[in-house]
Amino acid sequence: MKIDYKTYCDKVKGCYLGKNIGGTLGAPFECFRGVYDIDFFMQDVSSPVPNDDVDLQLVWLSAVEHEGRNIDSHILAQYWENYVSAVISEYGTGKNNYQMGILPPLSGYLRNENRESNGAWIRTEIWACLCAGNPALAANYAYYDACVDHSGEGIYAAVFTAAVQAAAFFESNVFKLVDIGLSYLPEKCGVRNAVNVVLDCFKRGDNWKTARKKLLIAEPSSFGEIGGEWKGVPSVPASKKCPVQQKDNDIPKAVHGYDAPASIGIILIGWLYGNGDFGKSICIATNCGEDTDCTAGTLGAILGIIGGAENIPDKWKNGCSEKIAICTLRPDLLLNVPETVSALCERVIKQFPVVSSERCNFTDSGFEITAASLSYDENAFYPYQQENFKELLAESPSTVRFHFTGLTVKVCFGKELCKIEEGAEKRINVTLCNKLYLSQYLSIRVLGVPEDWKIINGTERAVGLEHWHGSKVSHTNSFDLIFTPAALKNYKYDIVLEISVNGRGEKYFVPLTLINGSC
Repeated sequence: MKIDYKTYCDKVKGCYLGKNIGGTLGAPFECFRGVYDIDFFMQDVSSPVPNDDVDLQLVWLSAVEHEGRNIDSHILAQYWENYVSAVISEYGTGKNNYQMGILPPLSGYLRNENRESNGAWIRTEIWACLCAGNPALAANYAYYDACVDHSGEGIYAAVFTAAVQAAAFFESNVFKLVDIGLSYLPEKCGVRNAVNVVLDCFKRGDNWKTARKKLLIAEPSSFGEIGGEWKGVPSVPASKKCPVQQKDNDIPKAVHGYDAPASIGIILIGWLYGNGDFGKSICIATNCGEDTDCTAGTLGAILGIIGGAENIPDKWKNGCSEKIAICTLRPDLLLNVPETVSALCERVIKQFPVVSSERCNFTDSGFEITAASLSYDENAFYPYQQENFKELLAESPSTVRFHFTGLTVKVCFGKELCKIEEGAEKRINVTLCNKLYLSQYLSIRVLGVPEDWKIINGTERAVGLEHWHGSKVSHTNSFDLIFTPAALKNYKYDIVLEISVNGRGEKYFVPLTLINGSC
């Protein structure tokens, strides 16, 4: 399967036009619970509407432009710290953790009540466009992205959305795309359950309002509880199309911050019951309430990818501004915020050959793209794929990965995470994975351990690694770093693993932040 340059460009433009249109449509109804009957924009849309869903992707675009394809959660976290000014909810918690030296995926998990909310899956279009036709790679980047400030269902939703959107460059059938997205998820999770509830409703012949109610009963969302039942807002007063709402006592109260599964379900409701009609679909998603700018925006992006910009009706394309207004960023010349959706798309398209060179064949008119396996294929990850992200999803959030030129280092802090206590033994497991077709011997030095701490087996050791060829096991090796903290005086301690490659000049440094206190 192949698509040409013109088709790819049109689909990228459709993606971000759809994102902008849907996000603008749903903006006035965000955070409210209700069932509406809107069929077009209800607010003044002559000026651009700021939207964090797009804002955050501008940061990731800058990261790719400056760092290339070999970005991971640590690089993305650095760009987040430099350019994201928002300090609310999961955004702020993830950033605060990172500033403390707590690295992804721990930064997205620790003390984060909103780790299973919506801030990650709303920003996956950048990975889908850069990995068009390769949902496995898009899901991999989506994991690196999401774990900066999310965990659990917050990550699963991002993986699902990225896979669906990347596959949508080559596949248009809603049921096939949903199956592709589900193939990248764990067998048991809230996102999968939400999708299955909606599919069952649709197959049973329930209308979309019944599907919405069953979804919110099966996977309650706290997002519509933020503003409560819709009563109107200054920009959109209550009216016949969006009347004052009454509380529905059948919908149970949600765990605070548990929002991603229901939101993915609402996207699917709009998609299925909209019958492929762009405007009808995003209106149904908005009419379901909850996180309306995100659900309508993401659905608009999916439909924009499938049909391309040319097939988005003019009334919608002409209905709102194409200018980009930011609300959560600290811009500078390095971030270089694009002024319009068209300018954003041009920059994204330029980076496709950088990220997806293996799928990119240059032609006289640009390039053509060859699709990879669309459904999850375990063999696709060895050795080309950066990592098998299903292994990442299965790991505890206490495991932090560091990627170097010829080596991946996995550090598992254990059930106490990065917390230490006076006189309590701390065991940190370190696994080293050889990424080269060369055998390696590594020397490990543990730096920065206070003199009063009792450390088992000393502060230096050697670790041997076989090469990839013919070995799926012995190219990894591990050891436990075991110590007992004593005479604790500081609020945190920074220990560093210095890794040297025998016979070569490489040295890698792995920081380990340990917290003395509540974390």
